[in-house]
Amino acid sequence: MANRRADTQNDTLFEVEPAQRLPDADTSVGRSWRTQAKHDLMNKIEGQEIGAANSINAINRLIWIDLTAGDGAGSEDVDWSRSCSPGIHVAHAMNSAKLIEILLYEINSATYAQLLRNLNSNLQTMGFVAHGDSIWRLGHVTVRAYNADGRTAPVNFVGAQDAVLVINDPNAITDWAMRDSFAQEITDRTSWFRSLSTLGCNPSGIKRLPFTERVSWFGMIDEQQAALPRHRDLMLAVIEKDSSQWAYLVSTAERWRATSERDVRGAFRTNGGKTVAITWCRRDPAQFEETKRALIYTKDEMREVG
Repeated sequence: MANRRADTQNDTLFEVEPAQRLPDADTSVGRSWRTQAKHDLMNKIEGQEIGAANSINAINRLIWIDLTAGDGAGSEDVDWSRSCSPGIHVAHAMNSAKLIEILLYEINSATYAQLLRNLNSNLQTMGFVAHGDSIWRLGHVTVRAYNADGRTAPVNFVGAQDAVLVINDPNAITDWAMRDSFAQEITDRTSWFRSLSTLGCNPSGIKRLPFTERVSWFGMIDEQQAALPRHRDLMLAVIEKDSSQWAYLVSTAERWRATSERDVRGAFRTNGGKTVAITWCRRDPAQFEETKRALIYTKDEMREVG
């Protein structure tokens, strides 16, 4: 039976499935320039979310769902609020004028235990009050941690006046933490929805993985394309001349296309000295499909499928 955790402050019920142990992911890419670039991009996106939500009366609450929270450990030489995903989420949440829920999912039990220790230490230093072992509150900000598979994250509590941001940053291609229907489930409940997903997660390069693992990505991306409402677009950003063939999938408002492109290009130019090839699902669907194929198929496979 699912674990139930009730929010006595606003009667919201969050229900998650128990964690299932998966093989340990490859962590050799954890502190690379890619991580720094990702954090840079995450900072920009979350800053935009706060600024927009603060100025839009139709939004009453923000919900940020990190499907792959990790251990919440920052770097020794960088402040916690700038050197790990949970820290970045909390730092931006403090600038919100609206209620904001930060939901952190970590499937690995040992990593989750580290996450709790790091959250407890850093959040209480910031003035948060612990409510049990996995919930912290400070004013309008609530942080919740779940030892659960991100693919089981519920969305039944999302309402039409909630603005939802989803982070999906697995450590391995086989650990994609967003279920196929997730984007559509959220889109059915609110028009305020953005997401950032990693497409890479293999230090040896995507095309060195078995075809059956790579081809499953088409379904993952297709489901996000199908969930796009009229006012949103989906960006596929591929890092050029990258031996690991890293890429990012960003769902954002059509009116933020130029800003999103600038932010992605800037993050990888500043942190890795890399350029990025960008295509948009709605603006150039043919090129978007071609970029997907080129990212996932080898040259021989491209010739076979035509």
